[in-house]
This record gives sequence, C-alpha cells and structure tokens, in this order.
Amino acid sequence: MKLLKNKKGTFFFKYFMIFSAIVLVSFIIIGTSFMLLVTNTLLNQVTEDTKSNASNLAQMTTDLFNSNVIRENPQAAVMTMCKNVEIVSKSTGYDVFICNKEGEVIVCPETLTGFDIKESPSCDTHGKIRIPSTYIQRVKSSEFNEFSTLDDIYTSYYSVCMSPLYLNDTFIGFCVVSAPINDNIVQYVEKTVVMFVLCAAAALLLVTVAVSFMTERIAKPIRNLETATKCYSSGDFSYRVPELDSNDELAALITKFNAMATSLSQIENSRRSFVANVSHEFKTPMTTIGGFINGIIDGTIPAEKQDYYLKIVSSEISRLSKMVNTMLNISKIETGNVDMNIEQFDISQKLVTTFLGFEQLISQKNIEIIGFEDLSPALVHGDSAMIDQVVYNLADNAVKFTNEGGKIIVNTTVDKNCVYFAITNTGKGIPEKDLEKVFERFYKVDQSRSTDVKSTGLGLYLIKSIIDLHNGTITLESEIDSFTRFTVKLPK
Repeated sequence: MKLLKNKKGTFFFKYFMIFSAIVLVSFIIIGTSFMLLVTNTLLNQVTEDTKSNASNLAQMTTDLFNSNVIRENPQAAVMTMCKNVEIVSKSTGYDVFICNKEGEVIVCPETLTGFDIKESPSCDTHGKIRIPSTYIQRVKSSEFNEFSTLDDIYTSYYSVCMSPLYLNDTFIGFCVVSAPINDNIVQYVEKTVVMFVLCAAAALLLVTVAVSFMTERIAKPIRNLETATKCYSSGDFSYRVPELDSNDELAALITKFNAMATSLSQIENSRRSFVANVSHEFKTPMTTIGGFINGIIDGTIPAEKQDYYLKIVSSEISRLSKMVNTMLNISKIETGNVDMNIEQFDISQKLVTTFLGFEQLISQKNIEIIGFEDLSPALVHGDSAMIDQVVYNLADNAVKFTNEGGKIIVNTTVDKNCVYFAITNTGKGIPEKDLEKVFERFYKVDQSRSTDVKSTGLGLYLIKSIIDLHNGTITLESEIDSFTRFTVKLPK
C-alpha cells in the first residue's frame, strides 16, 4: 500500500506504459497500413500514367511516320516528333525518349533548342543510353511496363513503360517513358512519418493527462481505504471513506466498505456492551454467593440462619446456571451449530399446557386468562423444544408483568401459509422508546419500572433468535398503563 503514495511508481506508471504501448502500436499498424495502401495507389497511378503517355506518344509517332508529312516534309515531321517528346517530358516530369530498333536514343527532350533541332542531337544524359537487347525483344512483341533500373541505366528504380513503333508492320523503334518512384515514395513516407509522429505525440499527451486523472481517481480512494483499515485495525471504527459521486464498481466498493465499517462498529459496541453486561450479571450473584458462603464459614452468619441464606445462594446459583444455558443456546444459534428436530405440532396445545404450569402464580395474582375456550388446533412445522422455550418465555413475561387482578388474552389465527399466536397482558406497558430495543441482548426496560429485577435481559433476545431460525417473525405492541402484546408468526 505504501507504493500507492508514489503515483509514478505504481498505477500511473503501469497504466501510462500500457496505454502508451497501445497508442504507439495502433499508430504503427495504422500508419504502416496507410502507407502501404497509398504507396500501392501511387505506384498504380504512376504505372498507368507512364503507360498512357508511352502509348499516346507511340501512337502519335506511328501516325506521323505513316502520314504524307514524313515524305513531303521530313524536317517538319522530325520537328513534330521532337516537339511531342519535349511536351510529354515537361508536362509530366518524366524521362521521355525514342529509340531506334538497336536501342539507341534518337530523340530526347534535349534534341531541340528552341524551335530548331540541334546539329548534334545527342545529350550527356541520353547519349550514353543503350537499351539492352532483352528489353528490345520484349517490346517488339508488345508494350510492357515494369519497375526497373534498365540494367543499371538508372541509379534507382523507375516505373518504365516501353511502347513499340511500327512502319508498315516493320519494327523501327520504340518509345520509352520512365517515372522515378523512389523520390515520390520517400517524400510521401517522410511526410507521413512526420504526420504520424505529431499525432502520436498529441495522443501520448492526452494519454498522460487521462491516465494521470484516472489513476489519481483510483489511487485516492484506495489511500482512503488504507487509512480506514489502519483505523479499524487499531479499534477505531469512526472513520468513513468519502463516498464517490459515480455509479461504478469503485463507488459501490466504498459504499459497501462503509456499510461494513458501520456493521463492525455496531458489532464492536455490542461486544463491549456484552462483556460489560456479562461481567455485571455475573458479578452480582457471585458477590452474593461469595459473601454468604464466607459468612457461613467464618461464623458471621449464625447457625439458625444458615439454611435461609443457603436457599438464597441456591437461588443465585440457579439464576447463574439459567443465564449460562441461555447464553450457550444463543451462541449455538448464532454460530449455526444447533440441530433442529423438525416435526408437526399444535401450537394451541402448547399455549394451554404452558400457562397451566403458571397456575399457582396466576391464582396468587388473581389473573384472568381469556381465550382458551376459543382456541382451535393450529398445526405448524418446527422444533417443538425450541418453540416450547418461546412460548414459556412469553408466558413467563406475561404473568410477571400483569398487574394484580389483570388479564392475559391468548389467541391464535391461521391463514394459507402461516400460523399466528398472540399473548396480550394488562399492566404498566413498555415505553415507546424501548419497543425497538427489547429484543437486544441484555437490554432491560427501566429498572425503576420493572418488577423483575433479577432478569438477565436475554429472554426476548433468545426468543427472537429461535423465531428467526424458523423463518418467522415476532412483533411487539404496547401502551403505557394499558397493555403489552407479543405476536408471533410461524410458517405452517
């Protein structure tokens, strides 16, 4: 993670090299393809141009030889032929000349001086040219075109076109039109290379800016994530990674990371609260037990009162044992190590049987039980022992918190997919601010209002855990000094 602080050492450098390589390779491929395409087009164009000019010149020369002009005014005919060569050469920039059948140059652009034929028509360039016999044999048969140096007559490759001259079906010579190709292609390649270099430089500049922006956008949130992980590893869950104003994967990751941090914070707070509550819940009975036992041992408590205090010790030990068993059951459920014995049973029967177990306490508080006579069979599938625990804890709470001479109402409802049972008791009720918290671990309603000072605060948490395990729900309704109602929904 430390490398992220050096942008050029990691993200920027890697992405810059990758994108630069892609840009350069793309430009090389495109440039090479473009140059090959245009070069081929240029060569075809030059070939067609030389062929066209050689054919036209040969046609004009043949027509001139076959006309009356050559017989009536030979000087004018020669002048016209020379002028034709000069015009083609100057208009195209090509090397144009006419050879006799032995391959010697007889007419070239330098033949004329103004409007007169030179006394010595040979020139330094074309006077030394003698076309090889292999080419003469080819041109006798037909016109041809090729890229050649004419056996080193030229120092570089030319597009050479030779067109034959016939007089009365007799081969008398041929016209030659040669266009240099190296100069044109080299000039084109140079311009193309310059153009692509400038374009590549501009593209690399854009890549640098884009990669810098992109890597910074990635690296900054990751640095924030690094800071967050350091805080979390030290136990501080208050830091949150700034959210990104986008809908991409990184923004989603940060949102989920912050949600995870919130969850971890809640778990940590719950853990601390759990440790504190467990310590407190264990400390009180253990202090009581230790005090009474020491009093008996050292004789502080007289013999006639020892049985009384031993009963208190036994009660506190039972309370500790019950709390430990409850915590073990909760731990099994939370870790998924509980084995469920699924069977079909009647929830109405469980309600009746459970409340009968509280008959003595119900009679002492003169509580009226309403609804048993209206209960009808309500079959559900679940772990019977676990649901027994749910019904027992709810019935125990109802009996404990019902006022003297109050009422407990029990009813069941069945629909297509679920079974509902509700237990309502009159009494002080639960404040609205506590309704959403009563199912939390170790949570207790205000002790000054509670008649169950020995409660561990785990009963309702265990109930909710068991019902969640059965894919059911439990809801709570209450009004102060009126009633409290727990409603459980279980799938059939």
